[in-house]
Amino acid sequence: GWRLQDAVVAARAIDDLERVFFEQPCPTLEECLIVRQRTTLPMVLDECIRDVHSLMRAYEAMALEAFNLKISKVGGLTQAKLMRDLAVALGLRVTIEDAWGGDLVTAAVSHLAASTPPDTLFTVSFMNDWTNEHVAGHEPRSRSGFGSAPTRPGLGIDVDVAALGRPLFST
Repeated sequence: GWRLQDAVVAARAIDDLERVFFEQPCPTLEECLIVRQRTTLPMVLDECIRDVHSLMRAYEAMALEAFNLKISKVGGLTQAKLMRDLAVALGLRVTIEDAWGGDLVTAAVSHLAASTPPDTLFTVSFMNDWTNEHVAGHEPRSRSGFGSAPTRPGLGIDVDVAALGRPLFST
């Protein structure tokens, strides 16, 4: 969320570093495009990629090499899979994650990541590594920087329903 001028200064300061990706330096796609014109760093977009339309708009403007695909931000697994498949077709790399979450979210993220071609998958975030509460035994989990999707049916995890607490409402 830098101001445009600060993002340009930062991009120029790190432009010579190897294997550095510049992630969403400004709040809007338009501002990120201006930064993009002033750096050779590969760009990863995040907050401004909300749906297929915004992804295509960024791609057509040559604004990115990768984007952060957050399942809840784009409307769930079906939309996320569509955008992942589009990334594959366009030759973009993708980070698969969510805005936050525990064991259930991490299971969904792990399955989408596991079904992504390796040359498309940039990174994956196992959000339950950063939460204290676990409703499925802290599974799946990453170990030494690597993780995998559970192989059992559904999301492949056993949810401790008692750990969820009382329902807020029921029908």
